[in-house]
Amino acid sequence: MNSALETYSIKLGDRWTTIRVEPELMAALHEIAQTTGMTVNDLATEVALDRTEGSFTSALRVFIVNHYRGNAQASGPGGTAPGRAGDSIVRMPMAVGDPDAAPELEAIYRWWEQARPTWRRMPRHEAIDLQLIKRLGLGGLVHVVDARAEDPLDYGFRLWGCRVRARAGMDFAGCRLRDVRHAEYRTATAADYAGVAITATPRLQRIDARIEARRRVYQRLVMPLSERAGRPTALLVAVSYEDGRAAAA
Repeated sequence: MNSALETYSIKLGDRWTTIRVEPELMAALHEIAQTTGMTVNDLATEVALDRTEGSFTSALRVFIVNHYRGNAQASGPGGTAPGRAGDSIVRMPMAVGDPDAAPELEAIYRWWEQARPTWRRMPRHEAIDLQLIKRLGLGGLVHVVDARAEDPLDYGFRLWGCRVRARAGMDFAGCRLRDVRHAEYRTATAADYAGVAITATPRLQRIDARIEARRRVYQRLVMPLSERAGRPTALLVAVSYEDGRAAAA
């Protein structure tokens, strides 16, 4: 039995739009949002962040199918692994304004500063500017980390940037940070995320990671988001790969 399409208003980041989808699909989106403790609008925004082509409704359908199939869990890290000889992750702090800082990351940092309600507050999830992220060429390179847990190893990834997945060969969607397979990467990322959550201050780094004979060199900007005054409830993570440096080595 085919369901007729219906029109729904939905807020993607800081903008309202309408979509035409089946009622069953919208009911599924509400159900997923409820189980993850999110609003429908915030969850839909994260789906839109990962879209690099095609329509938003198509991306929404794929997300819902993957969620219920458990593909995100099945394609995730799949247990932990000890470090291997030659594995390493080197993180170097950077500052906005450094000559080598990626201009697209500097631009999204400026958005973060301007989106703060006051200098003591952080932007809300709903303030995410999807149009800016698209203009900067960061589609599929930005994702949101659920940072509501006390232990950073329990921070969760609802989605994982599709272009990051293609470069890294790993998909952490549906996983917690403690589920990340590689111990060295897991420990370093937990420390970086915790630092941003504790200080409520963005962190820009250059990262040179060698994991399982794959080398990835990139800059990562981690920015805190909060639905209320005080501790961050989420982290907005943007990545910029250095040309020619992300291949296997």
